[in-house]
Amino acid sequence: MRLYLCRWQNGDCSFVQATNKGESVEILDEIGNAEGCPLTSVQDFMVHFRVSDTGELEFEEFGEVTEHVLLETAYPLLDKAFLEAPREKRSGEPTAEGARIIRDAVQQERKRIKPKKVAPPQTELGRRIKSQTDASTRMIDRIVRKVGKESLKRFESEGKPH
Repeated sequence: MRLYLCRWQNGDCSFVQATNKGESVEILDEIGNAEGCPLTSVQDFMVHFRVSDTGELEFEEFGEVTEHVLLETAYPLLDKAFLEAPREKRSGEPTAEGARIIRDAVQQERKRIKPKKVAPPQTELGRRIKSQTDASTRMIDRIVRKVGKESLKRFESEGKPH
């Protein structure tokens, strides 16, 4: 299984473990339709969560390599802004101008990704379902094939017509 990074059109990102990109799109359907979104295989990954006093898992930080790869791969404009933004000498925090550069980069990142064209479902029924839902083509085709096979089995088991 591989770990994939999905860069959503709105600027968000998700990580998913799947055998291939097609399966990752199906799993990501829990969040939204990832068809046409960039999916990148990730080699090094580390994330740390802490347990809050109320028992909730809270994101603490990414590993250094993971954060670097994430910014470089999914957020190149933001990565560049972090590198170029002027910073306070003592604290290392961005200056007011640096903060503006970073905010502008975030806005650009949210508009940067345009979804790729995806193939339509293989059947007319599938195309109708796709027009009414936000499901992926791969998922629709799989479900239509499965239901079709089950219907044919029931039809065949009824015997020959008299």
